[in-house]
Amino acid sequence: MHRSPIQASLILLTAGLMASLAGCEKPQNAFVAPPPPEVTVALPVLQAVPQFLDQEGETEAAEEAEVRSRVKGFIQKILFKPGQQVTVGQELYQIEPDTYQAELNSANAAVDAATAGIAVANAALETAKAEVVRTEADLSRETRLLQGNAGSQSDYDRAFAANEAAKASIHGAEANIQLAIAEKRSAEATVVQAQLDFGYTKVTAPIAGYITKTGVKTGNLVENGTALSEVIDRSRMFANFSLSDREILRLQNKYFEDLPADTKPEDVDWSDIKVLMRRELDEGFPYTGTLDYVDQLGVDAKTATLGLRAVFDNPDDRLIGGLFVTVRILSDDDDKFLLIPESAVSRDQQGPFLLTVGADKKVAETRVSVVKRIGGWAAIEGEVDSSTQVIIDGLQRAIPNSVVAPKVKTLQVDGQSLMRSTTLPSTSGKVIVALENADSVPVAGQERPEVREHPSPGSAS
Repeated sequence: MHRSPIQASLILLTAGLMASLAGCEKPQNAFVAPPPPEVTVALPVLQAVPQFLDQEGETEAAEEAEVRSRVKGFIQKILFKPGQQVTVGQELYQIEPDTYQAELNSANAAVDAATAGIAVANAALETAKAEVVRTEADLSRETRLLQGNAGSQSDYDRAFAANEAAKASIHGAEANIQLAIAEKRSAEATVVQAQLDFGYTKVTAPIAGYITKTGVKTGNLVENGTALSEVIDRSRMFANFSLSDREILRLQNKYFEDLPADTKPEDVDWSDIKVLMRRELDEGFPYTGTLDYVDQLGVDAKTATLGLRAVFDNPDDRLIGGLFVTVRILSDDDDKFLLIPESAVSRDQQGPFLLTVGADKKVAETRVSVVKRIGGWAAIEGEVDSSTQVIIDGLQRAIPNSVVAPKVKTLQVDGQSLMRSTTLPSTSGKVIVALENADSVPVAGQERPEVREHPSPGSAS
């Protein structure tokens, strides 16, 4: 049959469409499981961790002295600038000295007068002695005349009375000498006091240090004892702090363990205990000192704490009084702990736990105890060892009992960094105290990494 060109085109088009439809048939659906989520795991690191105890304290200059006037008078000169460093004995104020100079001159004149009085009394004594010699001669002559019936009884009596009077004048002259000597001593004491008062018109620094601003101005009248300024010696600084009665008992027990058996408590040198200190913005604990004083009154019953004081050298004058600081009592004994990044520790109502990966690559919840936190690391105890694979990254993708794709990372604890966070000094001090549980005690100066919260299996999300 003969077909027209149009019919042939239609037939070819229809055949092409049918072939296209046959090639676009929909295939069967097939489920492809997603790959296990990737997590980063690491093995805990066994590391020696310093033992310490942190407390808040306040600084105080080791030496502070008030500058006070010791005589009354008008301030004539002020010889320093506030805040400058002064030395012992340096003149700071000049109190008008005229009155005290006059009193000193008068006292010296009184000494001269008393000295002259002693000379007069001595001369009178010599005169009295000469009079005794003369009257004794007269008495002896009258005695001989009376015995030879050549003299009268009245003449003898007069000679005897004159001799007795001369002897009595010697005692009077000697008493006058003692009185003159006493007057001279009194005048000399007045001179000493007058010299002191005159010297006190120059007010000097009682200690070396930095002087505060003055409390009076030139021309002001000051009394004996008026506070003028203060001198602060910051070459050494105290840090006052306190420990609870429980901490004190632990410190004593730990300290006395290392002492000889025959050592008495009063023989203990507390300065063997090393103390570290940091200010609010310091990195680590840059100041090293020693325990200086333990309150002899004992534990305060109201606060159940015992006051202590540590002393620190301050050669660069960076410490000032009144700073709130963190004081650390450090042990030379280091305990070894398993360390894991603090961010790997999760917590629920039952306490802290880790997400771990077993040999089957399944996630498990492993309960632990956080002994302490230090420098972003958590010291842990529990059902873990140095071969436990702990998830340290990807916690949000790790579901207990699910399979994960672990990527192993080797942890390295930077010993220097750990040292900076504790500033462990190389000393031979005594063992002090180890924290029972530092989970609730953040390391001073270190921001605690965020601890992620993960619900336990079966708990409400």
